[in-house]
Amino acid sequence: MIPKIILGKGARATRRLIGYLYGPGSANEHTDPHLVASWNGFAPDPGRSPHRNPRNVEDQLAAQLDQPVNMLGDKAPATTVWHCPVRAAPEDPILTDAQWADIARRIVAAAGIAPEGGEEACRWVAVRHADDHIHIAATLVRQDGRRPRRDHDIRAVQREARKIETDFGLRRLKPGDGTAARRPTSKEHFKAKRQGQDTTTREILRRRVRRAVAAASTETEFFALLEATGVNVRPKTGRPGDTLGYSVALPGDLNKHGEPVWFSGSTLAGDLSLPKIRHRLTTTAPEPVTARSADPWHQATAATERIPDHLTHSSDHTAQGQLVALGEALDLLPLTAPAEAKRELERAATAFERATRSRITADLHSTRVLRRSIQTILLTPATTRDGTGLAMLLDAVLIAVAFARHWHQTHQHAQQEAAAEQTLTHLQTAYAHVAVPVLDGLARRTPGPQTTHRYARHLQQAAPEHADRILEDPAWDALATVLADAETAGHNPATLLDQALGQRTLEDARNPARTLTWRIHRLGQRHTPGPRAQAAMARSTARHPDAAIEPPTVTPVAALQRPHVRRR
Repeated sequence: MIPKIILGKGARATRRLIGYLYGPGSANEHTDPHLVASWNGFAPDPGRSPHRNPRNVEDQLAAQLDQPVNMLGDKAPATTVWHCPVRAAPEDPILTDAQWADIARRIVAAAGIAPEGGEEACRWVAVRHADDHIHIAATLVRQDGRRPRRDHDIRAVQREARKIETDFGLRRLKPGDGTAARRPTSKEHFKAKRQGQDTTTREILRRRVRRAVAAASTETEFFALLEATGVNVRPKTGRPGDTLGYSVALPGDLNKHGEPVWFSGSTLAGDLSLPKIRHRLTTTAPEPVTARSADPWHQATAATERIPDHLTHSSDHTAQGQLVALGEALDLLPLTAPAEAKRELERAATAFERATRSRITADLHSTRVLRRSIQTILLTPATTRDGTGLAMLLDAVLIAVAFARHWHQTHQHAQQEAAAEQTLTHLQTAYAHVAVPVLDGLARRTPGPQTTHRYARHLQQAAPEHADRILEDPAWDALATVLADAETAGHNPATLLDQALGQRTLEDARNPARTLTWRIHRLGQRHTPGPRAQAAMARSTARHPDAAIEPPTVTPVAALQRPHVRRR
C-alpha cells in the first residue's frame, strides 16, 4: 500500500482539489468518485447527490472543509491543503468502502491530521475513485483554530501503511530509509500511457542522467553527454559563469501550455543534484597514466571481484562507495551488450539504482579503477566485439550483487536488499545470453582426453574440496580449453590454476568451473608469457600486421551516440 502526501496552497486550493477528485481525471481514469469517510460522517457527497447540481455540492463540500481556515483570515497558514492518495497493489484483494474508510481514519490519525478521539481536529474527506485507491483531502487548520501537529507525517503514514498491509492481508512493501528516488506521479503515468510509452518522462530522464554521470570525467563532459542523448539542458546560474544547478527536459514533452516540462536533477534523485555530481566527478577524477593501460575488461573484472571483499571487510563508507561504482558500471554495460542481452541489462541497471543509495555516506576514493575501466570499454568499441570480456565481467558482477544484497540485509536496508535481489534475476538472464555462446564455442575446442585428465589431476591436487563440483560443472570443457590455450601460449597450467584458485574462494560461486574459466582467461592474457609465447605472438603479428595497430578511440559523446543507444 502506497500513501503519498502532497501539500497545496492558494485561495482556491481546496476547491481545485475537490474539483479534481470528482472530475473525470486527466485520462478518464476516475470511475464513480464518492465519499467513503469524512471528519463528521455526514459531509456532502457530490458523487451521491443525484437531485442536485454536482458543482454546487462540490462548492458546498469545499466551503465546509475551508471554514476553519477562513475563520483565521490573514492569520491563516500559507499551506492549507493536505492531500494523500492511498493505493493498493494490483494483486491485492478489492476492499470494500467500509474497509477503505477504516484505512482513511488510520492514515489521518497517524499523520496528526485527525488523532483518534480529537473532536476539534482538522476537517477531512476520503474519496474513492476506483477499486484500488482513495484520496484523502484535509485542510490544515483545526476546528479550534490551532495548527495540527504533523511532525514527520510522511514517515508516520508509511509506518501505518505497513501495519495496514498486515492487518488487511495486503502485499507488504519494504520499509524505506528516505533515500529512494521520487516516484512518478499518477498524472505522469497516465501521460506516458496516452503517448504510447511504457516509461514515464521522469524515469527516462533519470536513466539518461545517471548514464551521463557514469560516462563523464568532467562537468563539461557530463552536460555534453546529456545533450548528445537527446536531453534538453537548462543550467541554473548565479553570478556570471557560476552554475548552481541544472534542469532537464525531453524534446516534445510539453505541459498544457505548450511549454517544456523541466525536472531539476535533485527531483530525479537525491544523488543527481549538481553539487553531488561535482563531488563524484572530482573524487573519481582519473589519475595521470604512467604506463600502457591493461585490457579494460580485465581491469573492470578485477575491480569488480574486489567488491565482495570491500563489502565484507572495509568500512561502511567504503562499501557504500563500491555500490555506487557498481551501479555506474551497470548503467553503462547495456551500451556494450548485444541486442538479446541489452534489455535485461537495462532492467538490471534500473533495479540496482535503488541499491546504490542509503543513509551511509559513500567514500568514492577506491572506485577509480572500476569507473575508469568501464569508461575505457565504452570509448573503445573494438574491444566489445568479443563476448568473452562481457561474459567474464558479468560473472564477477553477479557475485558482487549477491554480496550487495547480503550487505544491505545486514544493515536492514529492506528496499535496497529487494532491489539487489531483483537485479540478480535480470543479470542471470543477460549472462545466459552473453556467456552461453562463448562457453559453447570454447567447449567445442576441448583438448584430447589425455590433456583433460592431466588438468583434472592438477585440479584435484590444488583444490580437492572443490574438484568434484568443478569436474561435474557443464563449463568444465570450456575451462579445459582455456587451460590448453594458456599452455600453448607458454604458461604453466598448474601454476595458473593455483593463481586462479587463490584469487577468491569458490564457496560463493554457483558455477565454479565457469568462474575459473574467466579467471584463467584473464590470467593467461595478463601475465607476461614465456619465450614460446613471445615467439608465437611475433609470428601472429607478422601474419596479421593490422592486429598490432591500436583501434582508434572516440569521444564520450560519440560513444553514447552509437546506434545501439535507444532513442525516444
